[in-house]
Amino acid sequence: MANFFQKLFGNKRDTDPFQELFPEESIPPEIANNYSAIISGILPYFNQLNESNKQKFLNRVYNFRKSKSFHFHGLDQQEEITILVSAAAIQVSFGLKHYLLPFFKDIHILADAYDAIDSKEKYIGHVAPTGIYISWKYFVRGFADYTDGVNVALHEMAHALHHENFIKETGVDWDFRKDFEKLPTVFGPMITQAIVQKKSYLRGYAFTNFQEFWAVSVEYFFENSQGLKDNLPQLYTILCDTLNQDPLRPNEFPAFR
Repeated sequence: MANFFQKLFGNKRDTDPFQELFPEESIPPEIANNYSAIISGILPYFNQLNESNKQKFLNRVYNFRKSKSFHFHGLDQQEEITILVSAAAIQVSFGLKHYLLPFFKDIHILADAYDAIDSKEKYIGHVAPTGIYISWKYFVRGFADYTDGVNVALHEMAHALHHENFIKETGVDWDFRKDFEKLPTVFGPMITQAIVQKKSYLRGYAFTNFQEFWAVSVEYFFENSQGLKDNLPQLYTILCDTLNQDPLRPNEFPAFR
């Protein structure tokens, strides 16, 4: 199926017809000032960008937010929340050309941890065909401590990005897929080492399955970039290639693809 769509819509760096359904608009200056004030107070990532990249980041947040329907459960609807959740999504996809995640039309914001169908445990976030779900309480906690490698918003947006490019065969970013497919080369040895040594630089949840390994790795990639690079340099390099960005060099990495 992937080959069919690749032939139909072109190869890796060709224009994506699904992205064209949502042409990027420039954020109005008065709105940009408001977005910047909100995002700069929460996302350290944004504050490391130069002015040109900040403007591109704000444009993408503006367009991402416009393309989604936000639903609030257990808390009042707040404009600031929609902006910050959109900003978290753009942080993960900022190096990529295809960033809108068009498969996911709905984002659900819940006040606290919540019950999920067929699970005895509380959830703080998950991704499903019905949308992206995030606990606002744990969103705030994730960015309040930006060094512990635990950030539910980045985690769930990583899952959504994977889903968009591997499960939904429309609007696929072939560059992303090619680089992502290098991850199993480090996952196998790492899980073996974790079992033998009973420890790993990544927290244990990363070894639940390959999808969680990916999402947890993305959390560390942004929240503890230098530590991940020092301890797991091969994984760090693959993540740089897959996401087409380097948090340690936020304004020097290759041009957006």
